[in-house]
Amino acid sequence: MPKLLGGTSGVPGYDARTYVCVRSVTEADGHARPLEITWSDGRRYPIVASTLTRVLGRWEYGTVIMCWDIELRLHARRRLFWERGRWFVPTHSLDRNGEQAPGEEP
Repeated sequence: MPKLLGGTSGVPGYDARTYVCVRSVTEADGHARPLEITWSDGRRYPIVASTLTRVLGRWEYGTVIMCWDIELRLHARRRLFWERGRWFVPTHSLDRNGEQAPGEEP
C-alpha cells in the first residue's frame, strides 16, 4: 500500500486539517477552479483568485493531493488542498499581514 502524503512535502498532517465545503467548477479542459469556501458554522467567503500551485502523489496509487493558493476578501491568502474528494485548509494559518485568516477562530 502506498504511503499517504499527509504531513510531508508541505501538506498538513491529518490532525492539522480543517475540512471545508468548497463550491467549484470544472472547466471544459478538465481543470477544477474553487469559487467559494464555506466553514462548518455556515460562514461563506468568495474566492477572489486561485492558482493551482502543486499536484503531489500519483493517480494510480490514489495518493494525489492538489494545492491551490487562494485569495479571499480583504487580501487574506490561504492554502487550499484537495485529497480524495475532500477539501481542507491547514488548521491554523495566517493571512499575509500575519493576522488570523478569515473563517478561523482565534
